[in-house]
Amino acid sequence: MDLTIYILLAIAYVMAIHFAFGIANQFNDWVQVTIFVLGGCLGWYLDSYITGFVVAVVAHLILSNNVEF
Repeated sequence: MDLTIYILLAIAYVMAIHFAFGIANQFNDWVQVTIFVLGGCLGWYLDSYITGFVVAVVAHLILSNNVEF
């Protein structure tokens, strides 16, 4: 996985979660973007973007505790 595919997967994931959960708060969007930027940095550092993507998804799922079902 290279950086381009990581960016496309991250955008697709953020948009899918945004529409699925109906996130209306703009602050949550920036938190999601920040988590995926940190995941990309981790992936670059470890030379494995898939690891950074998995860490970003898990961190997002753990930190998204304000979603009401």
